[in-house]
Order: sequence, then C-alpha cells, then structure tokens
Amino acid sequence: MTEKPILSVDGGSETYWQKRRRAFRLIRNAELAAQRVKTAPLYLHGGHDENGDVIPVENIEPWDDLGNAMAALEADATALSILAAQGRTHIGGHAVAGVASSQDAD
Repeated sequence: MTEKPILSVDGGSETYWQKRRRAFRLIRNAELAAQRVKTAPLYLHGGHDENGDVIPVENIEPWDDLGNAMAALEADATALSILAAQGRTHIGGHAVAGVASSQDAD
C-alpha cells in the first residue's frame, strides 16, 4: 500500500492559483511542442555545396523544444497532479514520466 501525502487546497490563496496557472501553462506548452514535432519539417535547407546540390540540415529544434517542455512539466508537482486527475499519462504520444509511475503504483 502506498501512502500519498494529503494535499490541502486553499482556493482563496493567490499562491494556489499561481501554481495552477503555471501548471496549466506547462501542460499547454508541452502539447504545443508535441504538435510542432508532428508538423515541423524533418530537414531544412542548409545551402548548396560546390556542385550546386542542396545540403539538407536535420531540424532537431522541435525535438529539443519538446524535451525541454516535458522536463519542465515533469518537474512540476502541480502539473503532474493535474494530469493524474485527468487520467493522462501521455502528451502527444510521449509518456509523462511522473504521471505514469504514480499511476502504476496504485
């Protein structure tokens, strides 16, 4: 049996609402980053070589942005509790580590 900490909710507290707004913003940022990974081109135009052929450059920025967004999300306890309450363990097909492990413990 896993003991969970008892969370107190003070709906009149400005700190409570700041944490909630930040958590929902982190979730939305991760959702947008996951969408960008799906729609961004895999390669960008990197110029031309001496023969006039196009030099393709891998577009890894969307993946870096997704990694940063997911790391920030997973570091926020409020965001993880919101996702757990919604029963969401993935964002855009990518697992959210803190939520998946906390739900597996139940």
